[in-house]
Amino acid sequence: MDTPTKTLTFETRLDLIHEQDSALCHYAKLWNQVKFRWFANLQKPKAQQLSRTQFMHEMGMPFSYRVFQGVRQSIKGLIQSYQTNRNNRLVTLDVKIKQLEKTLNKLNKRCDHVAEKGCPQQAKQLRNRLRQKEVKLRRWQRKQAALVAEKQENKTPICFGGRKLLKERQTLKSNEGIRDWQCRWHEARHREFLLVGSHDESWGCQNAQLSPSAQEDAYQLKLLVPHQLRATFGTTINIDRLQFKHGKAMIAQAVWQNQVKKHDKSIKGQSLSFRFKRDKKGWRLLVSVEVAGPTEQAEWIDADQGVIGVDVNPDHLAVVELDRNGNPLQHRTFDLPLHYKNDAQRAAIIGDAVRDLMDFAAQQSKAVVIEKLDFQQKKRQYQKQDHPQYARMLNAFAYGKIKDLIETQSIKRGIRLYHVNPAYTSLLGRMKYRDRHGFSDHHAAALVIGRRHYGFKEKPPKQLIGINAKGTVKTEHPPVRMALGDYQYYHKLQRWYQPLEKSLDFLSGWRHFRRVNRVSYSVEARLDGRPGMSPDLIQESTTLLSAHPAL
Repeated sequence: MDTPTKTLTFETRLDLIHEQDSALCHYAKLWNQVKFRWFANLQKPKAQQLSRTQFMHEMGMPFSYRVFQGVRQSIKGLIQSYQTNRNNRLVTLDVKIKQLEKTLNKLNKRCDHVAEKGCPQQAKQLRNRLRQKEVKLRRWQRKQAALVAEKQENKTPICFGGRKLLKERQTLKSNEGIRDWQCRWHEARHREFLLVGSHDESWGCQNAQLSPSAQEDAYQLKLLVPHQLRATFGTTINIDRLQFKHGKAMIAQAVWQNQVKKHDKSIKGQSLSFRFKRDKKGWRLLVSVEVAGPTEQAEWIDADQGVIGVDVNPDHLAVVELDRNGNPLQHRTFDLPLHYKNDAQRAAIIGDAVRDLMDFAAQQSKAVVIEKLDFQQKKRQYQKQDHPQYARMLNAFAYGKIKDLIETQSIKRGIRLYHVNPAYTSLLGRMKYRDRHGFSDHHAAALVIGRRHYGFKEKPPKQLIGINAKGTVKTEHPPVRMALGDYQYYHKLQRWYQPLEKSLDFLSGWRHFRRVNRVSYSVEARLDGRPGMSPDLIQESTTLLSAHPAL
C-alpha cells in the first residue's frame, strides 16, 4: 500500500520594513554565492570534486551546516528537474522524428507517382516540401544527438538567471543599457534562498522558527542571521503578523505539534522548510509541511463498497465507479481542454477537473485508483496516434501535473488513493468491456484499472472475431492462460497481446471485438453506430457474422 504522506507548500506575502528587506537581500546574495560555488564543484569530474567538509573549509562557510543543507537540496532539485525535462524532451523528439520519417516516406512515394504521371509543377512543389521536411528532420536529429551526448557525459548545463536574459546582454551597446541589464541580472540570480528544517529541531527549523502570534490566525517568524551579516543587521530578524490564505489547518497542526514537543519529548515534532522568493511586488514566503493522508481506519472508508477507477488522458479524465465485485455502476467524464492555453490556464483547468473528481469520490464515499505510470510511458502509449490534431493535444498534455494534483487533493480531502500496474489496461478494456457495457475505450480502461485494484485477473477471450469498416471478418485464437503470479501474469499478457496487435491491428483499424461464448447482445446492436459503417454495410457485415462457423 502506498504511504499516504505528501509535502505540501503554502504561500504568503511578507510585509517588511526597509531594514528587513535589505537584510533578506544580503542573505540571499550570500546564500546564492555558496550555491553557485557548490554547483560548480559538482560539475567537475568525480575524482576532483570536494567533499562537503573540504568545501566548507575552503569556502570559509559563512553559515551553519543546516543552512548549507538548503543549498544542497536546492541544487539537487535543480539537477533532477533538468534531467527529467531532458528525458521528456528526448521522448518528444523520438515521437516527432518517427512521425516525420513516416511523412517523408509518403512524400517520396507521392513524388515518384507524380513524376511518372508527368506533372512537373506539382512535382516541383512536392520536392520543395520534401526538402523542408528533410531540413526539419536533420535539425531534430541534431538536437536529439546533442541531448543524448549530454546525458551520456552526465552534464547539467543550468544557467542561473536564465538563458534569455543572458543572451540579451549581447544586444546591448550603451553604458546605460548595460548597467540596467546588470541590475536585472543580479536580481534574477539572487532572488531566493531555502532553509530546511527537521522534526528534531526547535519549532521544526532552527534557522527560521514559526510560532503563534498574539493576533488570531497569525504567526511570527524569527529568522537567524548569518555570522557575516550580524554586525549590520543583528542576530535575528523578527517578522510578525504572518497570515496564510490556504492550508491554515495544516500549518496550525504543525506549529502546535512543535509547540507541544518542547514540553513533551515523547511527541515527534513536524519539520518545516522555508523558501524566501523575491518578485516585483516584494518578498514571498513559502512554507513546506509534510502532511499525512487518511489512515486505514478512516470512518468513511469501507473495503467492500467499491472504488473509483480513473484513466488519465490528454483531453479528459475517464472515471468509472465500481462495486466490490468489479461491476461498473456509473461512469463520468471530466474534460481537460488544455490546447491553446498558457500555463496558468492549464493549471486552473486541471485544478477544476481534479476538484470535480474528488467531489464525485467524496459523494460516493469511495477511494480512487489510478495507474502507476510516468509521463514518458504515457506518451509512448499514445505514440501510435498519428492524427495532427491528436499530436497538438498531446503536446499540451500535462500528465505529471494531473497526477501530482490528484495525489495532493486526495490527502487534503482525506480520500485514499491507490496505484496499480498499468500493463495493457487500455487493450483489455477495449477487448472485453467496451462493447459489453457501451463504454468508450478510455472508460473501459478505467474499469480495468478499478478491477485490478481488487486483484481480478482478466482472462483473455478464447476466440476473437474482428470486423473492420470494409466488412472483412477475421478470427484469432489466442493461447489459453494459466493461473500464474502477478509478474508471470503480466509477462504472459505481453507475450499474448503483442503478436495480436501486429496481426490484426486492433489499436487502429478494427471496429469490433467480442468473445464468442457471450451472446447477450445482438450483432446489429454491436455494429450500429460504428464509424464508417453505413446501413448497407451493417446489413452485409451482419450476414457475414451470422454465417461465420464460430457463431
